[in-house]
Amino acid sequence: MNDLRLWVLVLAVTSFAAGAGLGVWGTASRLSGEPPHSTFADYEQLLSQRFELSPERRKLLTHVLESYEQDIREIQDRRSAELMSSMEPELAERGRYYRSLIQDNVLPERQRAEFAQLAHPSPPLR
Repeated sequence: MNDLRLWVLVLAVTSFAAGAGLGVWGTASRLSGEPPHSTFADYEQLLSQRFELSPERRKLLTHVLESYEQDIREIQDRRSAELMSSMEPELAERGRYYRSLIQDNVLPERQRAEFAQLAHPSPPLR
């Protein structure tokens, strides 16, 4: 058992087996996990228990809260898009500034034209 190649082989097989086992375990735990938790799941449970809702009313409450959650996501998405749109001119200016710093201060002079071509590619010919 003094052969170095044998120890390397044992270590490689052990590492492979451990990695494969962890990969299978991690994938299985993600796939068998609980469904995504609703924002209002605790609230729904509280109302259902407090007011002793029938299964039909609980189903209606679930539907109402899912619609509310969807509306909230849509509002957040819309506001996020508006915010990004309002930031776009400033972000574009910052991008030009840093692109200029890279071109003029980081790259050697012989590579600047190539960088400029990459940063502002010409439109494809049709």
